[in-house]
Amino acid sequence: MLAGNLGGPRTTKLIPMTQRYFLASLLAACTLVPMAQVPMLLRDINPTSGSGPDGMTCVDGLVYFTANDFAHGAELWVSDGTTGGTVMLKDINPGIQGSTPRNFLAYNDRIYFAADDGEGYQLWSTDGTTDGTQFELDVDAVQDIQSSSNFTVYNGMVVFNGETDALGHELWITDGTVAGTALIMDIVPGTTGSSPTEFFEYNGLLYFAASTPTTDQELWVTDGTAAGTHLVKDIDEANGSGAPRDFAVVNGLLYFKGDDGYAHDAELWVTDGTTEGTHMVKDIVPGGNGSLPRGLVAFNNEVWFAASTGPNTELWHSDGTEAGTVMLAVPADLYNLPENLEVHGVYLYFTAYANGTDKQLWRTNGTPEGTVQIVEPNSTVNSPLSAADGITGCGGFIFFAANYDAATGAEPYTLSNTTGMDAPVAQTPAVLYPNPATDRLFMADAPANGTLSLYAADGHLALQRPVRNMDISVLPNGLYMARVTAQDGTVLHVQRVVK
Repeated sequence: MLAGNLGGPRTTKLIPMTQRYFLASLLAACTLVPMAQVPMLLRDINPTSGSGPDGMTCVDGLVYFTANDFAHGAELWVSDGTTGGTVMLKDINPGIQGSTPRNFLAYNDRIYFAADDGEGYQLWSTDGTTDGTQFELDVDAVQDIQSSSNFTVYNGMVVFNGETDALGHELWITDGTVAGTALIMDIVPGTTGSSPTEFFEYNGLLYFAASTPTTDQELWVTDGTAAGTHLVKDIDEANGSGAPRDFAVVNGLLYFKGDDGYAHDAELWVTDGTTEGTHMVKDIVPGGNGSLPRGLVAFNNEVWFAASTGPNTELWHSDGTEAGTVMLAVPADLYNLPENLEVHGVYLYFTAYANGTDKQLWRTNGTPEGTVQIVEPNSTVNSPLSAADGITGCGGFIFFAANYDAATGAEPYTLSNTTGMDAPVAQTPAVLYPNPATDRLFMADAPANGTLSLYAADGHLALQRPVRNMDISVLPNGLYMARVTAQDGTVLHVQRVVK
């Protein structure tokens, strides 16, 4: 639920996503090869171990997440993609226990979330500033609602799963006021409730999963009114659950994982919003086992997802037809168990295991040869992406949690060269010059005791020099990614340079 006070104090926000510094004219003049992306530590929030960043959510060019610096406990943090712009917004629960914020939701120019200030989970909101981070409402004190969850924004209102003694878990809607909070429909009359979840907007309507005694959990839809709320299809017509989830819209159709029971088990389904237009796309694993498609995203005008066909889980993609639903044809031993699929720019990013135990970051452009592993060249940890609970694209950056260094622990990382070296980029001023360079680089407003790191096209660290003497004469000619850091490790600048 949301509170009546939706405005709150306003102060100047962080500037969303620092710009990348590239030379478009240089790119037009030079023959370029693809540059490996190099993960960069965003901020060492907890210098003694790791901060365990969690729940990264992008809203209006800023990333909100939970992190624990071990001085304040797990609290609300925000980042604009720079080290200096990655800060704790508020110590909501003073002390080392923290408030453990979760379920970030954008509504009316603010971010709403649940946090425990020591009195249990209640509703808070922020405008991206410390002064604008404030308590809103004890959600469970409104209209006898005992608990609330699964908030989603729909038609300028907020729909959610609310529980009362009389109705159980049912479908509610609110405009942020007590008077504007109402039950949409008592789908299952009595105290049991339908437990609505998996909300997803498609074609102006809100689709979700709900359970009834006669259909179990199946696909439903609402327009925010009781009259406009109804079952779309009983996917498992026996006694089981269709369990629709992992929705994605591609080419005007809504794809999801559906389970029709013993006939095919969990497979890829699609709907146009009608009962007749809701059907299985392909029985990827024939019989009653199912491929368990998950992580559905729209990419390259198709739906992409992870599916299991035996001992391995692979990337699959579909154009909506049975014949056009195929596995990405990479070698079987390249990776396994792709997860955390996120589309950003011209790539699909995901995590997967190499060699069975080494969980790393990957990307693909949709082709086997364009599917590559992204590594931190100086990593000392096996399976550094085990800490990742998702990948979040925001502005010009990819955000994720990783543990590349045992001494640093799990901290937030970014990728900044998200378009690839061979893709067109906007023309912005260079800080490192001349470019192309011959023997030496210079930097406008060079930081005292700063460090220049140059990464080669294969991602390895080719040269590291103090900014006061950026002699690059020993490097072979080629294209490099330059990274300038302050003495404390703060990333100050990233730029492509040619020698």
